[in-house]
Amino acid sequence: MKRLGIISLLLLVAACATRQPTYNRSWAIFDADASEGNAAKLVYGVPNSDDIDLFAVCDRDAKVFELAFFTADSRTSVAEGTRTQLLVGPPDKVTPLMASVQYHPSGEMMVVARAGLPPTFVRDWAGKRVTLAGQGTAMTLLARPDRALIEDFLKRCGG
Repeated sequence: MKRLGIISLLLLVAACATRQPTYNRSWAIFDADASEGNAAKLVYGVPNSDDIDLFAVCDRDAKVFELAFFTADSRTSVAEGTRTQLLVGPPDKVTPLMASVQYHPSGEMMVVARAGLPPTFVRDWAGKRVTLAGQGTAMTLLARPDRALIEDFLKRCGG
């Protein structure tokens, strides 16, 4: 019953505001620069650009996983720090995460969630379209992350 409620909420949020799909996006994984600390990053966006829809960071020293999702409408007047929920995952395995609203230096609004390491729910993303919903925006990432990429990311996260 709880899963049905989460799926219903996800569909309702998707009906409120859906980002238009773009097809030139892909997944990438890399270790952070030394100046950024001991971290691994998983990113979905346009290669070799700052046009990013989702980024996930495993801070191995702090033992924290952070997931950020850029929303469709940054003009909405939502106070930074507002508590919300981020729903993420394939439709058959949605994970609800407590999150907050933050603003990127570019002015774009993000929904950011934090969880402990390792973020094992990320394993559910392998080979599937990942859907994100939060703060009135929903989108499905068209490129499917392959199992090797997800396993490499989790290994770098210490899981």
